[in-house]
Amino acid sequence: MGLIITRYESAANGNIKFDSSKFDYTYDTDPFPEDSQTDFDNIIDEVGSTYSILTEVITIGSMGSVTNITQSEFSITAYIMDITKKDRQIHEMGLAVPGNRTIYFKTEYADSNVVKEDDILVDTASKQWRIVKILDEPYISATQIYKKAVVKSINLDGSN
Repeated sequence: MGLIITRYESAANGNIKFDSSKFDYTYDTDPFPEDSQTDFDNIIDEVGSTYSILTEVITIGSMGSVTNITQSEFSITAYIMDITKKDRQIHEMGLAVPGNRTIYFKTEYADSNVVKEDDILVDTASKQWRIVKILDEPYISATQIYKKAVVKSINLDGSN
């Protein structure tokens, strides 16, 4: 992103044009949101792990009843973080649930796959995590940078 400053211009006879001043400015194109998203994707690719996402596809019949439920699977690269020191203090007060973690993942994956709440995440040790809540997603100039969610261990185990 660059700042383009409008300069005084003098006419052929040496007069200054008064319809612009050095205080007028415009911005050129702003690649910061896309660069931020690319940087985050690169970090996740480097430090994250590959997880399988199990999601249910529900088929609804003409009368509004569920006719079929199938399970589909796709892979994502994400990073699961253990609870923080602040979360541990909340846990000591009885407000945090054991087995909850925070996960960071990309906004988009191949084949238009989308991670949503209630999907099941399977880690490399075949431990299962349910995506409980997708938290507020940060945007920069209407571009989503990453997604953050709370996952809960189905067996109340940790992850490898």
